[in-house]
Amino acid sequence: MVTAKKVIWTEAAKKDLQNIFNNISTTKSTQHAQALMKMILASTLALETKHDLGTPEKLLGRESDPYKYIITAYYKIIYSIVLDDVVVEVIYHQKQDPVI
Repeated sequence: MVTAKKVIWTEAAKKDLQNIFNNISTTKSTQHAQALMKMILASTLALETKHDLGTPEKLLGRESDPYKYIITAYYKIIYSIVLDDVVVEVIYHQKQDPVI
C-alpha cells in the first residue's frame, strides 16, 4: 500500500512554474498557459499517492537523495522524496538544457 505524502514546492520550482506561465501566456495565450498550469499542478498533486511511479533521474544519479521525474506536456518535473514529503525541485521543458 502506498502512503500519501505531502507535496512541497521549492522556491526554484515555483519560479520555474511562474516563468513557464509567463512565457506561454506571452507566446501563445493566457488560456493556453492556464491549461498547462492545471496539467502540471494535477501531475504534481498526483505525486501524493503515486510518488513511486516516477523514473530515476540519471543526471542526478550521484546525489545523496534519490531524484525522480515525471513528464507532463513536454515538461520534466524533477522531485525528491524526503521523509514524508515529495519535494518538487525543478521544472523545465525537455528541449531546454537543464540547469540543475
